[in-house]
Amino acid sequence: MRPLPEKFEELEELLLHHRATLAQNTGVPFVRLVYRPEEEVDCRRRRELLEKVLKQKGTAVERISCREVIFTHYERHGRLDQLFELERTERDRLSASIAKRARQELVNQLLAAADRLKGDGVIFLVDAAFVYPYLRLAPVLDDCINRITPPMALVIFYPAEVDVDGQVLFLGVRPSGYYRTRDLT
Repeated sequence: MRPLPEKFEELEELLLHHRATLAQNTGVPFVRLVYRPEEEVDCRRRRELLEKVLKQKGTAVERISCREVIFTHYERHGRLDQLFELERTERDRLSASIAKRARQELVNQLLAAADRLKGDGVIFLVDAAFVYPYLRLAPVLDDCINRITPPMALVIFYPAEVDVDGQVLFLGVRPSGYYRTRDLT
């Protein structure tokens, strides 16, 4: 993989000067910045700096975190304690339910951010590691097609490694799946 500073320079250029054309080759204005898991702190720092630069140059930015989407639905309905009890007794059924609820919650948050941007700006999707092992991001992105459109852009900050065959491994564990994103690796 390329050095992180190089990827952030390219991302800044894309978001400031080429956002309206991001969907040309993929059909969607989605960018995935892939970084090594051990670069998490540096990536977060650079992301925060980029967010400031974008805002200073007049580009609105919304940040959506995956950190809490797994539990948001259950917490909202007062069922978080029940969730932990079921985890011990009905793990497989619970995993499917968590994945479904988390997917819908994340899609809802992304689309709400798109509404707040009123068709122009950037959405940063952060903390992707927190949805593992329940949720893959490909179905979430599929649900956002034709709903997040240029000149908006969705940037996914994605902790991964690239193996010798060039395959992106999410957290170094499993293939990341197919995304119609512009990948910065």
